[in-house]
Amino acid sequence: MVNIISPSGYEQTIIHTLKNYVSQYVDSVTEDTLGNLICRKNSGQNTQTAMFVAHIDEVGLMVSYIEESGYIRFTRIGGVDLLLLKGRNVKIVHNGTVISGVIGSVPIHMKKNGNNKDLDESDLWIDIGVTDKDEAEKLVSIGDCIVIDAPVVELINNQIACRGCDNKAGVTSLLKMIELLNDIECKFNIVVVFSVQEEVGLRGAKVASYSVSPDICIAIDVAHATDYPSVNKSKYGDVRIGKGPVIPVGSDLSLSLQNQLKHLSHKLDIDYQQIALPGYSGTDINAVQVTKSGCATGLISIPCRYMHTPVEIVSLHDVENVAQILAEFCKIPS
Repeated sequence: MVNIISPSGYEQTIIHTLKNYVSQYVDSVTEDTLGNLICRKNSGQNTQTAMFVAHIDEVGLMVSYIEESGYIRFTRIGGVDLLLLKGRNVKIVHNGTVISGVIGSVPIHMKKNGNNKDLDESDLWIDIGVTDKDEAEKLVSIGDCIVIDAPVVELINNQIACRGCDNKAGVTSLLKMIELLNDIECKFNIVVVFSVQEEVGLRGAKVASYSVSPDICIAIDVAHATDYPSVNKSKYGDVRIGKGPVIPVGSDLSLSLQNQLKHLSHKLDIDYQQIALPGYSGTDINAVQVTKSGCATGLISIPCRYMHTPVEIVSLHDVENVAQILAEFCKIPS
């Protein structure tokens, strides 16, 4: 999942991969006008519909201008920190072809103040090795998407570090949930939505929830891990990678649904963590909650360090445990 390039608005490649994979586990797979992938698993037991949503888009960059010298200017897609971009390798996708480049800037030795406090997009550019605009335009175009070229790094304690854990980790949990429910009768109709354009305004989830019209909806996303130096835990909570999924409490979440998720965690002997979300959670659930006449909404999250950077870290144990809890939520009680 994380190796597939899918900034907001450029999710078609991952949609194709997901469609081929999930078809063997569900009754139908459709793609709506905006690009959401909607997967249905019907139940003969109930007419209620439970929707599970995880966004497939990631933050990224976009080609905005090509200099006469061949250097490429860019703008940001979603919440990208400029300070993290200097000196990074990048991939530009042009008509299905990946072009490699590097983000260049003036060396610190040549700066007047010797710092990056006032760094702006105009201070950075992409170098693909060409010497003029005509040569560059044969390889890239205005509007091409760009991502940081960061490898997947396996760390100890079953952790991985890479670009795009937000929210490929949540997508993977939903894929695992669908596997676990294969050939199992569920207590309601299940609709799994792999949503688009979450990072630029929760657009996909809003459109999908309007057409699905679920009775309940649970979003799967990542939550900020705070288990590293300098984080104010009194403000952001105490969230640790590998210590279980995050089951938040908040004003846009149904308390009964969140309590069910906690109860199932106890039943499965899976540890969970809690954070307070008194207002806007910043996840797809915000759009779903108020679409049409609204529905009961829940959220379960995977702890993630260094969110929206090229080295996001998650625990594969946490990814697995989210899937186990959600699958248990769907099963008919024994």
